[in-house]
Amino acid sequence: MESTMSVKGQFTLPKALREIWHLKTGDKIIFEEIENVGYVIRPRITNVLSLKGCVSYQGKLLTIDEMNDAIAVNMKDHL
Repeated sequence: MESTMSVKGQFTLPKALREIWHLKTGDKIIFEEIENVGYVIRPRITNVLSLKGCVSYQGKLLTIDEMNDAIAVNMKDHL
C-alpha cells in the first residue's frame, strides 16, 4: 500500500488498512523504531476499560459460581 504526503506533511492511511485495523476518526497510531531497519506503524491499543459499555447484554445476570458451574458442564461435554 502507498500514501503520499500532503503539503502540510500529512498522510492518509489507505482505506483497506483503516478497515483491517478498525480505525475511526480520532484513533491514534504509533511509529515504532526498529533498530537498523526503519519504522513499524501500528494502531495504538487502548486500555480494556475504555470498552466498558460498548456491548449491551439483555440476559439474566449470573454470579461467579453460576458461571463456573456452566463452564464445568461445558467442559465435561468436550472431554
